Amino acid sequence: MKRMAISGKQDLMAAQRRYSLPPYTRGWFQVGWSHELAAGDVKPVRQFGLDLVMFRGHDGKVGVLDATCPHLGANLACGGTVRESSVVCPYHHWSFDQRGLCTAIPHAAKIPPNARVHSWPVDERYGLIFVYRDRARSAAPYPLPSMDDFDTAGWSRPATRDWRVRIHGQDIMENSVDSAHFAAVHGHRLPVNTFTAEGKELRISQQTEVKKLGFNIRTKLEFHMIEPGFHYLRFRDTPGTQAMVFSSITPIDEDEVNHRLTIWVMKTRIPGWTWLLRRFLVSQMMATYVEDMAIWQNKAYLARPVLCSYDGAIMKLRNWYAQFYEAETSPS
Repeated sequence: MKRMAISGKQDLMAAQRRYSLPPYTRGWFQVGWSHELAAGDVKPVRQFGLDLVMFRGHDGKVGVLDATCPHLGANLACGGTVRESSVVCPYHHWSFDQRGLCTAIPHAAKIPPNARVHSWPVDERYGLIFVYRDRARSAAPYPLPSMDDFDTAGWSRPATRDWRVRIHGQDIMENSVDSAHFAAVHGHRLPVNTFTAEGKELRISQQTEVKKLGFNIRTKLEFHMIEPGFHYLRFRDTPGTQAMVFSSITPIDEDEVNHRLTIWVMKTRIPGWTWLLRRFLVSQMMATYVEDMAIWQNKAYLARPVLCSYDGAIMKLRNWYAQFYEAETSPS
């Protein structure tokens, strides 16, 4: 028993040492999809090391609050219900609206002035639900970013995936510009990255070639890195149409992240072609994702890796990502 306790402690210390990076960054992060939250629904959410409650009032608006009721500590997401635009605590039926303000207490003569819970800034776009996060738990200092030249009306119903991965978000984003792994792990031609900085944003263009079903498929990938929780990829030269992949990497805690992917294909005039192309793209992307995940969840993070001539894009990505760490805990 004593040896097991020591081993467990050592394992915990090793897990804590895996990344010399802060676990969280500031910015907008996806916490769900609109179709998963109908009016009157309540859903538990675990992000940023915190238990949250997400609900949609009968007014159609989404609220995201800290899940702990300030009365006697019940979890609002576990058995909570919706009344009008408020979530109702399952324990004593205190009600809290999307602003986190207590709106009703049964049998009470008045509502205490500090009867409130923290409300997270929320926005909903493209069928995705986002919150803004920083250490100060402040109001969002800027609006939710947007995707260039994109209107969901001209695109297919999206395919969605939510992966729970034991990795830091920066490591996943580095994977996008790790040219050599596309050849070594996935069997693709070594892509060439072209970087363009636009203020705090980064655009990366990749030309690549993939051999599938006996054909060499050439495609152009355009990454638009806006912030760690909001970035997307456009397939420009996919045969017959275009595809769009939105990616949000949202920390669950210090060890794991939710990597949520939303994949659209531009509608075509050929019956069934859009559906077939979306199915093909999703199957190929998921196959490569599974190959990557087997490596991601077991790799170490090296702050000073030994690099070679084709690895320059990795350090460019790291330098871009570093601006989103909050100043007090920036990585050394």
